[in-house]
Amino acid sequence: MNFRISLGLMLVLLISLTACGFGETPTPTPVVIEAVDQPDVVSAEAFVVPVREADLAFESGGRVVSLPVQEGDTVTEGQVLAELDNARQKATLKQAQASLAQAEANLSELEAGPTPEQIAQAEASLAQAEARLAELIAGPTPEQIAQAEAAVEVARANLAKVLAGSRDEDIRAASAELLKAEAQLREAQADYDANVYGDPDRLGPFGLALEQATLNYEAAKANYDKLVNGATDEDIAIARAQLFEAQTALEAVKAGATPEQIAQAQAEVRRLEAALAELNAGARPEQIAQAQAAVQNAQAGVELAEVELSRTQLTAPFDGVVGLLMIDEGELAPAGTPVMTIGDTSRWQVETDDLTEIDVVRVKPGAAVSISIDALPDEAFKGKVVRVTPKSVTKAGDVTYTVLIDITEGDTSLLRWGMTAFVDIEVGPEL
Repeated sequence: MNFRISLGLMLVLLISLTACGFGETPTPTPVVIEAVDQPDVVSAEAFVVPVREADLAFESGGRVVSLPVQEGDTVTEGQVLAELDNARQKATLKQAQASLAQAEANLSELEAGPTPEQIAQAEASLAQAEARLAELIAGPTPEQIAQAEAAVEVARANLAKVLAGSRDEDIRAASAELLKAEAQLREAQADYDANVYGDPDRLGPFGLALEQATLNYEAAKANYDKLVNGATDEDIAIARAQLFEAQTALEAVKAGATPEQIAQAQAEVRRLEAALAELNAGARPEQIAQAQAAVQNAQAGVELAEVELSRTQLTAPFDGVVGLLMIDEGELAPAGTPVMTIGDTSRWQVETDDLTEIDVVRVKPGAAVSISIDALPDEAFKGKVVRVTPKSVTKAGDVTYTVLIDITEGDTSLLRWGMTAFVDIEVGPEL
């Protein structure tokens, strides 16, 4: 409301009343005093707030596995304040990073061109294919034919031996070996029985000797039985197959390469020639473009994986102090629900949401403000309006607006987040 008071007018009235009461008193000379204007103000309850504050929430829901901060902790911009279970997201990011590294390596290799080792290897492969083609065209050499014929003779001799059966002298030799092995087995058994019985500590050497003698006897007996019984049907079939295979190989060597084989060899030479020429020419523009596109796709994959991982982490948007925690480690955090509040307390402001629609129309940015803090009655603070919200809220049935005030004078070192205050905002005509 307006508190304009005209002190001059009051003095004139007082003198007039005095003159009327005392008759002939001389009329004094009026003294004119200028009027003192007191500005209009609007008053409201307010609260101390940090210059910036934020309610933080996870973009995706999950179980909180890390909460390294407590209320009152000072944090820096980008610091991880809380983390959900994100093993899957981390694995996806690692895989995307590996794909990007491979794509970048492929691009670098294309841009650098072939190495001397790669060219040498391609030239060696081509030379080998050309030699193979020349060999097919030239036909078999006398040495190759001789080798194939020798293989046939060996297979034929083996079949004849199998069909002929065992010789008498071979059977007698095998019988002698069997008798010798049998005698050695009896001797080993006797030594074992005489030395080991009742004394387990002597089992080692005598047991090993008995085992070896047994194996020798079984091998000698199997050889003797085989010679006595002669070749089996399976032995004969194997020998015949070996002879047939050797004869077929001889015929193939004598016949030389078929037209199909020569055509295949020629195609292989052409393929390796083209590969060597391409290698010497370096990567084509379209190949480099494809490799660059692969790198871009891999980079997009990494960025997407990083975004998915960031959805499971809360990071500080600015330097500040943790004001409030609404969740504990191990709890489930719903997506989008605030779990902590942080504020930048490097500078304090005062905020009121108590101005009615009648008062707020007279409040302008830049208006001077007198501030009193309930907890600091002996401290005086000054400020100025920095912002008036354009939209109202309904508070206890009343339409109210929020005004933010910068503190311009006063010792702010004792202020704390949320302290109650009272503000007088000037709304004089000069504003």
